[in-house]
Amino acid sequence: MLNSRFSWILAAASVSLAACGGGGSDNASSSAGASSSASSSVASSVASSTSSAASSSSATAVGFLPLNNETAAYTDTRLQITFDAAPTIGTSGYVYVYKASNDTLVDRITVNAFTTGSWVDNATSTNPTSFTSNVLNTFSGTDINSQTAIPDQNTEVDCIGCNVSGLDKFRWVFYTPFTISGNTVTIKLHDGKLSPATSYYVKMDSGLLNGSINGTAFAGISDKTSWAFATKDAAALSYTDLTVDAAGTGDFLTVQGALNRIMAGTSKADASVPKSIYIKNGTYNEQLFVRSVNNLTITGQSRDGVVVQSDNYEQYNPGTGGGQILSTVLNDTSNGLGRVLAVAGGNRPYLAGGRAVLLAEGADLLNLTQFTLKNSHVKTSTANNQAETIYYNSSTIAGSRWTGTYMNFLSTQDTIQTKGWMWIYKSLVAGDVDFVWGAVYGGLLEESELRTVVDPTNTSSGGYVTEARTAYGYPGFVILNSSLTRELGVPDNSTYLSRLSFDAVGKSYCTTKGTDGKLVNANWGCNNIAYINTKMGAHINPLGWLTNGYTLPLTATSTTGFRESGSMDANGVTLNVGSRLSGASTTVDLSGLDTRAEVFGAWNSSTGWTPTATTCSTSACTTSR
Repeated sequence: MLNSRFSWILAAASVSLAACGGGGSDNASSSAGASSSASSSVASSVASSTSSAASSSSATAVGFLPLNNETAAYTDTRLQITFDAAPTIGTSGYVYVYKASNDTLVDRITVNAFTTGSWVDNATSTNPTSFTSNVLNTFSGTDINSQTAIPDQNTEVDCIGCNVSGLDKFRWVFYTPFTISGNTVTIKLHDGKLSPATSYYVKMDSGLLNGSINGTAFAGISDKTSWAFATKDAAALSYTDLTVDAAGTGDFLTVQGALNRIMAGTSKADASVPKSIYIKNGTYNEQLFVRSVNNLTITGQSRDGVVVQSDNYEQYNPGTGGGQILSTVLNDTSNGLGRVLAVAGGNRPYLAGGRAVLLAEGADLLNLTQFTLKNSHVKTSTANNQAETIYYNSSTIAGSRWTGTYMNFLSTQDTIQTKGWMWIYKSLVAGDVDFVWGAVYGGLLEESELRTVVDPTNTSSGGYVTEARTAYGYPGFVILNSSLTRELGVPDNSTYLSRLSFDAVGKSYCTTKGTDGKLVNANWGCNNIAYINTKMGAHINPLGWLTNGYTLPLTATSTTGFRESGSMDANGVTLNVGSRLSGASTTVDLSGLDTRAEVFGAWNSSTGWTPTATTCSTSACTTSR
């Protein structure tokens, strides 16, 4: 059942509707109450649409969202149909969206892109059928879709940002087009397909969705009038200050809708112009992409009340991800479909969009504050389970800064992957394997909680908190005045402060100061991590650090290697560190890294950067707009 704010029980139809201003996010929810005037207005609209579609033999307008004849739908709306009982999804068929003025097909959603291909635009919209079923299954005779851990049904291809004017690269991903919650099915259109102030109608093949509405079997939609709507005019929308509300009171229903608007603005790259997105309480099921935007702050109404999430992981969208042009995705054997990625049970096509919820590129001064960013994937023993909340894919010494303040970053494996310069403050980061990792110049986690969660595929292991692939000459990861905690069920002595996955001995990478963008290589793993004044629970193994049999490439000094200072137990009592790994240090002077100004002092040729955050006295603090 959808949120009660947008559910009105119609005596004549006995169908529950979710509606306000033309659509809501997939499984969206809101804690705010609706006004009586809004209820009256929407109820009137429902009654009108019910009457207008009474002659349709293929469908009824009762239960549709946007409402039939809606005149102010959002351009980022998701289509919804409410049935008498939970519907089922068929094995074939399409949803079609047409422009009403000339009957042009503007979007087509399939139930299985592997059998029918995907109607997804490239940057110029000149070849919208590039992702054929053959392309998604084979490349130059190679089977690229043989994995068996997850079904192919209910899988589509999306190009996030493809329809944003002025954007040079885009994010291609697999996504789930049809989701069912209670009696309601939500259909996610391809990103950015709908235009402002435009009329559309929807058609649907019979058998695609199976169920009944008002006791009559749903047979699809074959006419132009059963489900028609118009989008609102967006001419007055800002390019720098936007509100997102799944309940339909903001500028957009989805976070990506707002990001697309920001990325289309002429000042997107101007760091002197602040940009802001405010997200009202609700749950937003989305994969996100932001590129070439500087000085953007995304603020939630409340830390726990705003949840931006996606079930995205290595088996589903292989690789860490990166923006690409279409020709690269289709033809490049190193960064496109020709690159066969081995996952559990076979191969998976590589679309290059990656497994994170949020992919951020070329975004200096990206500020995330006061909401939950969650990768909702649950580990299974039959899948590759790497699943980041954020991959910050930007690496310049004079830019590439991002912050997370009063945030929840929730996942299991690889929660935060980052390059550049990162500051996490008064936040919760949860995971169980390398849940803070990447190739930072400087990455500070200050006054934060790093929580190890139970790994359902290996309950005896607590994994590793960090893994660093940082280059010589920069601080790497610093955990300062923070705490290492555990979820109930994580065993004692089961978790390591960090692990060394690759033997980097003899590589100049670990002894030569890094330059722009030259911080990460799959075969190098320089161990540059410092824990300072950190409380550690009993789940931390007395050895502290794990080398997997490799030799540490960097000897611990005040500026390099595996180091800790002032470690405490969970109660704040000085910790016995006498059993720590040989080669790691518990005695070197780390006073040169015990403030954020020191950690970020090398930014921009030692100009330095000292980030700040607004004061928030509790984890449940809220803001309003």
